Amino acid sequence: MELMMQEGDYLRESLRLLEMSKAEFDHLFRTVGQVYCIYDDGQLAGFYWIEQRENTLHLHGLILKPQFQGRGIGSTIIQKLVLENQGRVNEVELGVHESNSRAIGLYERNGFKFRIMRKKL
Repeated sequence: MELMMQEGDYLRESLRLLEMSKAEFDHLFRTVGQVYCIYDDGQLAGFYWIEQRENTLHLHGLILKPQFQGRGIGSTIIQKLVLENQGRVNEVELGVHESNSRAIGLYERNGFKFRIMRKKL
């Protein structure tokens, strides 16, 4: 949780897009799914947050500190999730905001085809 909160601009923008307060997000982060730390050469590089929803594995977030981005760590995590969950779930899903071009590129390079779309009522 501390790393997520350190990513100030990312968190503020994510909360704005989700129309969620920091307290609401904190509650979800601590009570839904599982969060795993990502280490690179013994250093904390980031984390990923997943939740199994019936036959779908939902990737809530994959966050890497800026100095660890662009090294293939994100692709490695996605490939790991696919391998570990084959036969247990039918798909991996995630949502990504259209403004996050780096993340879109990462997910498209790893075979993701569609984005979750939402309409506020």
